[in-house]
Amino acid sequence: MEQLGRAASTRRSAYAALRSAFDDAVIDGLLAASPVLRVKRPRATHAEAMSLAPEQVAQLLQGAEDLRYARVLRLILGTGLRRGEALALRWADVRLDRCELSIKGSLTRRGQELVVSDAKTQRSRRVVSLSPAMVRLITEHRAEQVAERLRAGNLWEDTGFVFATEFGSPVDPRNLLRTTTIAAKRARLSQIGVHSLRHTYATTALLNNVPMHVVSRNLGHSSIMITADIYGHLTDDAARSAALVVSNALDL
Repeated sequence: MEQLGRAASTRRSAYAALRSAFDDAVIDGLLAASPVLRVKRPRATHAEAMSLAPEQVAQLLQGAEDLRYARVLRLILGTGLRRGEALALRWADVRLDRCELSIKGSLTRRGQELVVSDAKTQRSRRVVSLSPAMVRLITEHRAEQVAERLRAGNLWEDTGFVFATEFGSPVDPRNLLRTTTIAAKRARLSQIGVHSLRHTYATTALLNNVPMHVVSRNLGHSSIMITADIYGHLTDDAARSAALVVSNALDL
């Protein structure tokens, strides 16, 4: 699989499935020992996250200003949601009185259909807090959607999605990618995708001293170790500062 160019995460998943199958075979008495134990687990590799500086965020949002799904980009930047999680949001998941969203699944394309699948892990299924700016964004969006629904009349499809097409149906994730691409081109930014917005949220939070375990929970990572693998380099300066603070406090 490595020679065929398969990603490390894919190879690790295959390894886990094989190990589980062979472990069952040992338990059932079909094998004396699992051959998988002789194979090293593929190492996880993470490329350094691509994120935007504050001035680049402003340029990107300006480039997206007149695009239909510009608010989705803003929401991802403000919450760190995955693309599919943002598009799977329904109004029933929104609690503006409590300034929070409930993340329950992810919208993806399967062949010719758009499907909302359940969250993969318990940590993916989570509650995300909203800043006042994000509350205003969703409030404004709801008002616009109500007006759009009235214009559509009986053509409106009542799916309950927060972000929908002009007739209420779910948004193809490819349209969000297209929105990001157009905005990035207008802003003269290269190598920017929807995932860059999620990385920007995480990077900005960590650089502004939000604890890593909080960022990890908000991102819905299955383990804080995943967050540390991707963003650990951002906390090196914080670790050095902590060493100095403790030394000074204890007069060492």
